[in-house]
Amino acid sequence: MIKSTLTKIALLFIVAVSFTACNKYEEGANISLLTAKMRVTNVWTSSAYTYETALGTSTSTTSVLTIDKDGSFTNVVTVSPLPSSTTTGTWGFNSDKTQLLLTNGNTVSTWDIIKLKNKELKLTQTGSFLGSATTSTVEYNGE
Repeated sequence: MIKSTLTKIALLFIVAVSFTACNKYEEGANISLLTAKMRVTNVWTSSAYTYETALGTSTSTTSVLTIDKDGSFTNVVTVSPLPSSTTTGTWGFNSDKTQLLLTNGNTVSTWDIIKLKNKELKLTQTGSFLGSATTSTVEYNGE
């Protein structure tokens, strides 16, 4: 009886430590009953979009990103005052599900996942434009 109780306590301790020991996403939850695919498939509307370059920072961009469970996506981006542009393609994760890969034809756009919750998504991407380093950060709210 005591051995059985100690075994159960040890098992609970191991499970508790394994759930709190690591966090895949910098601002994400330690535990979720939903898979990453279930959390990312949604219609996401940007609540904050920051594009930083050596020339300055722009926050006049909005995005509506629709990620479907069939592997397709649609992204409608508006940079005020220009008209919106729409990109479609397929999506997936990298091997450890820390990056969202959006593929449009031969172009793959890689976004680091900072936060992935049921109704919250935060992505960041680094790159370059005209020889200058750029960083894009988008915070989304889901439906």
